[in-house]
Amino acid sequence: MDISRYFKRFWLFLIRLQREIGYDDCMGMAAQIAYYTMLGLFPFLIFVLGLLSTFPLGESLQPVLMEELGSQMPIEAAQYVTDITLNMLPNTNQGVLGLGLLASLWGASMAVGALITTINRAYNIRPRRNLVVQKLYAIALTLILSGLWLMSMTIILVGPDFTQRIFEFFSIASETNTFWTSIRLPMAFLLNVLALSILYYIAPEAKQKFRWIMPGALTSTILWMLASSAFRIFLRNFGAYNKTYGSLAAVVILLVWLWMSGFIFLLGAEINSLMKRQKHENDHAPARRLT
Repeated sequence: MDISRYFKRFWLFLIRLQREIGYDDCMGMAAQIAYYTMLGLFPFLIFVLGLLSTFPLGESLQPVLMEELGSQMPIEAAQYVTDITLNMLPNTNQGVLGLGLLASLWGASMAVGALITTINRAYNIRPRRNLVVQKLYAIALTLILSGLWLMSMTIILVGPDFTQRIFEFFSIASETNTFWTSIRLPMAFLLNVLALSILYYIAPEAKQKFRWIMPGALTSTILWMLASSAFRIFLRNFGAYNKTYGSLAAVVILLVWLWMSGFIFLLGAEINSLMKRQKHENDHAPARRLT
């Protein structure tokens, strides 16, 4: 195996990826995603909390869901989102039902619609779906992602007690040694990979095999988890948003985190698109040399 040859191919891939990121204006498109996500985030949470209120575990899951936000985004942004969302709910016992739930779903799909548009751009595809079909795709993806989030929240709620009983059965349980503490991070990783894989597979109007989805999904998940942790550390030690933005600090932190997340998710789409394009170019290279 010629390691230098593979390293050179990888380096050339990174150079081309950097060019594609600039050509598709991923920085600007990530800002667009952050804007639409900011508009759709609260309707999305209201929609999810409204769904939770219809289930027996709904009342217990609601605080767990809001607490889990703190592990995924900066604590200042999570607190801001939690306060706003809970204040917008008319009644935490009844949730948002009927037309209110449908309106929340419609608003929540705005952010997903922006992701679909920008991922198509990463694939160099001019959208052919009409506005109605594209909105239906956005709503379907919103429902799928909501289902995954609800599933993860349910696992988080019942997981510690269930896994602790397993360890107690084998007489290896302790305060610091639990099966749940061992699998929580890998489980979060796998759920994020699954969500991004579904997004990358359904969103673009491109025919592609599922194996071409995984490189971008894995890379984006790893980078997103590392970047989110690094951003929280930066805010805890060096951030001075309160001095600069005052009462708007939490909003600015949330927007920066959404922009960063949007860019990383677009990066995964760019990786998948470029790998697919290079495979097509390599398959057709001999035919071009013969002509």
